[in-house]
Amino acid sequence: MQHTIEYPKKKPQNNRSPFLVDLVAENERIDEVNKVRFREITRKQKAVERNRERAKNEIIFRALQEENELENLRMEKRMILDEEKRLKALIEIEKTNAHRKDDRQAAVLAEKRRHAAKVEKRRTENMERLAEKEATRMKKLVIKHNLKKPKNCSGSGGINGHQKPKPNAPPIK
Repeated sequence: MQHTIEYPKKKPQNNRSPFLVDLVAENERIDEVNKVRFREITRKQKAVERNRERAKNEIIFRALQEENELENLRMEKRMILDEEKRLKALIEIEKTNAHRKDDRQAAVLAEKRRHAAKVEKRRTENMERLAEKEATRMKKLVIKHNLKKPKNCSGSGGINGHQKPKPNAPPIK
């Protein structure tokens, strides 16, 4: 029998030894991870920049649309105000025309009343003159013929012993 010396097997405690690792492969792996990470960061930055640019363009587009919309609303408001002014003017014209019509009607009515009063005054004056002439004529006849005064010639009676008609007032409308 032969004796061999057995040495106790040691557990490798130096598992982390740089000599046990393939440094080139490890370096390539790290470079690949860094490249992937860098691409991902770049892609995210580009996406953020695109989103920022899209949002900026959208804000500008909305502002332009709102400006056009505001301009349209302003124009519509101006048109409405102009139409209201025109309608107010038409209403004022109608009121003025109505007042003019009322004034014309009142003037015509006043003219008719004035004319009727004038005619009535002339008629009354003519009747009085005729009554005076008749009374004077009767007195002259009485004196001429030495007659007594007739009963109906007292002066209160009218022509031929008739009562003097009462003046008619024009009807008021």
